[in-house]
Amino acid sequence: MGPEFDIIVVGAGPAGSSAAAALAESGFRVAIIEKSTRPGSKPCAGGLVMRGVQRLPKRVLNSVERYCFETQVNILSAGLSFVTKRPQPIIAMVMRQHFDRLLLEEAISAGALLFDGQTIKRVRNTNQAVHIVTNGTPLTASYLIAADGALSPVARGIGLYGQVELVPAIECEIEVTEALFDQYCNAARFDLGFVPQGYGWVFPKKDHLSVGVGRLRRGNTRLGKYLDEYLSFLRLSDCRILEKNASIISLWAGRNRFASGRVLLTGDAAGLADPLTAEGISNAMLSGQLAANAIRGAEKYGIRDAATYYEKLLKQKIIKEIRVASKVSEWIYDYPKVMHGAFAIYGERICEGMIQIMLGQTSYIRVLANPLTYLRPFTFGGKFTRRSKIDKTRPFG
Repeated sequence: MGPEFDIIVVGAGPAGSSAAAALAESGFRVAIIEKSTRPGSKPCAGGLVMRGVQRLPKRVLNSVERYCFETQVNILSAGLSFVTKRPQPIIAMVMRQHFDRLLLEEAISAGALLFDGQTIKRVRNTNQAVHIVTNGTPLTASYLIAADGALSPVARGIGLYGQVELVPAIECEIEVTEALFDQYCNAARFDLGFVPQGYGWVFPKKDHLSVGVGRLRRGNTRLGKYLDEYLSFLRLSDCRILEKNASIISLWAGRNRFASGRVLLTGDAAGLADPLTAEGISNAMLSGQLAANAIRGAEKYGIRDAATYYEKLLKQKIIKEIRVASKVSEWIYDYPKVMHGAFAIYGERICEGMIQIMLGQTSYIRVLANPLTYLRPFTFGGKFTRRSKIDKTRPFG
């Protein structure tokens, strides 16, 4: 008797649902294992860059609460502010509960079966199949796609746990007055340096704000204290907090194993968040699609090892970029003087390059390899970006 399913997907987030939908549409028997019994709120700021939006099924676009055509990057210690305005949206704002539910519904509509309320107890990875034991019915499949988050029980079960860097963030959804909302509703805002080796953000949603602080390095930084100070800095400390969540962001740590045998790690389980911005949804969805492509390729073309094929695709499409972004992240977060100097001279170019990356128009590699990135300092300005000095004599909000 063969495996009950062709593929088991553990986790119903962006990576898992994207993989499950692609494989079910191709005629594979797919089971989704999800620990929750219903989609709940996720500790996530909910900012999805447009290169990720372009991969979404049409009906999932209904989860977008607001499109931001403008970003504001503030280098607080240098007293500089950069506002970039584009004619097309740059970042889509979603609430993860709604977003994840629609992605999961896409996978179920394509034919995937959902087993919710299931906790992974044991994973056995053999040459012929993958066997998992949950608190429900044991299941067997030809392949397993792990999309079960930064603390992945599947990665732990197959000996690949601990290969990612786990960094902290904390965010809250807050209700604000109409006047305050009008003040913050146009731009996705980033305040670099408010947190050591990190930043604060303000993301406008449909009728409220998501505000948070995060660090792009490991360690206890008392983020709760920094969040309180950030809300005060923004003049939002008296506003009603609807929800507050701490989270862990999973970053690539320079190790190269993303699969073992018949198990493929995707999304946060593989540490695929952008090491400069910490945005993880777009790479999570792409990694799920790449895992689906690897399995389809192995089955259709007789590729002997789907895991090796997946790692090759992942390195070509995601890791190559993450390597470069990691180096830029070091310059920005680990060396404040380098960051100040870079933004003082090339601030407009940096901001416009980042927006092009978010839009999917270019890559970190192309931006850093382009001589114009270095030959056009701030005196030439930017096509879409304008700088100003922060007036420290008045509240900056």
